[in-house]
Amino acid sequence: MANSIQFLKAWLIGSTVAFVLASIMHTQMVLIGLLDIDVKISVANWLSTSFQDIWGLLPTYAPVIAFALFIAMLVVVLFAKFIIAPKLLAFIGGATAVLTVLITMQPILDVTLIAGAREPLGFALQCLSGAIGGLTFAKLFYKGSQRRSG
Repeated sequence: MANSIQFLKAWLIGSTVAFVLASIMHTQMVLIGLLDIDVKISVANWLSTSFQDIWGLLPTYAPVIAFALFIAMLVVVLFAKFIIAPKLLAFIGGATAVLTVLITMQPILDVTLIAGAREPLGFALQCLSGAIGGLTFAKLFYKGSQRRSG
């Protein structure tokens, strides 16, 4: 029971970190694209757009990331019993979870909903957000326990 609660807490925090980072990275890529076409953006607009996008993506992108990371972190916990570096596995698992989300959105919806992921750098930043979320999960889940913490 304690492991389940620890898993859920670590997953919730890791998912939140992944979502917030992914949302911010999405916004930055879109705003940089606007700068490339000479649109002037004030610092205040830059910041407010970032916060608005976090709020706006919360009901859609956050649950998708959370679901993908839930599955990925379950796999990590299962496989971590057989390897020495579960934190590395969680980092890779988080990136793979977001990669899977982005790849499956395209054929299902026939559009890349996350505009910031349409370019290779933006796509990589989305995956990095998932990786950091996975690493956050592992650091919290394996913290101070008898579990392997490689």
